[in-house]
Amino acid sequence: MNSDFKKNLIFVFLVAFLVVLVVPIQAYVLQGPHVLDLMIENLGKAKSLYVSHKIFFYRSGIVDDSEQLSPGSEFKQSFDVFDAPGGWHPKEDFYDDERSDVQETMELEGSLRYIFSQAFRSDARSNDSERIFIFSDGKTLTLIDGNSVPGAANRFDLYKDLLFYHSREELIERLLQLGVDVSVSSLGRYEEQIAFVIGAQYPDESVSQVWIDQDTFLPFRWIIKGADPAGDPDTLEIRYLIWWKIGKIRYPSRIEFYQDGNLVRVNQAINFEENANFAAELFDIDYLKTVFPLAPIQPIVPGEPEEPSEVEKTIEEFRRIFE
Repeated sequence: MNSDFKKNLIFVFLVAFLVVLVVPIQAYVLQGPHVLDLMIENLGKAKSLYVSHKIFFYRSGIVDDSEQLSPGSEFKQSFDVFDAPGGWHPKEDFYDDERSDVQETMELEGSLRYIFSQAFRSDARSNDSERIFIFSDGKTLTLIDGNSVPGAANRFDLYKDLLFYHSREELIERLLQLGVDVSVSSLGRYEEQIAFVIGAQYPDESVSQVWIDQDTFLPFRWIIKGADPAGDPDTLEIRYLIWWKIGKIRYPSRIEFYQDGNLVRVNQAINFEENANFAAELFDIDYLKTVFPLAPIQPIVPGEPEEPSEVEKTIEEFRRIFE
């Protein structure tokens, strides 16, 4: 047996060996709808949830990589439950945000009301300004300082969708509307964390996609592709971090928002209440439209862009904070 024949035989053997290893791995990647089913199951079931939280906005969006709260370092820290009168209260030391390389522009008090798969309401307020966003029966309404504002919803309001739907069919329909192709799934790695990637073939991050932890089946990363006011492509990335169990459900106590890789917003939970009772009027969009008038149309200032970015738009909604 000459040396060339031996080399060819070894090469054929190596190729066959790799095929045996790779093909089963690819064949057993779970399909997107199945992964979403498992995600919904692991999020748990409840009729409703009340969350009080703080909202931090950052104008500079500059964060040192070593200081970011990442899924790899914090996602699996704990599933402990803390019992306290009036609801659940997390340890305060999880929410110290003293990183010197981030320029904080505002801090707001907020609350979230989930009636799962039916209605959602987000309230955010400062000392002299308030923004309310409501989703109910497929319709949305935004109220700013007692006025209804048409077209005021933005991508910052989308984070709720992965947590809101308790039906696979409804969640799939919503993700398809937002550009996530749930028929595509793959295995990916993010900061040493193995995940199912719904909507893309890893490592492609050029399309919208949802990352779901392989072990816990909880979402920790949602990449939303879009365009800025000039029409140039941009990316909003939402990270769901530090999950806690409240009764029978799980909820991320910290949610971070990155615009083109820069930190621009953080939601930090303070208190949870499972199966809270809410007045129906809080979600009745038709009723609220009769109570709150339309906001007056603001004139366009010469020299200013007609369509500010979503970060600038949200900051402008609370412009009186700086006065």
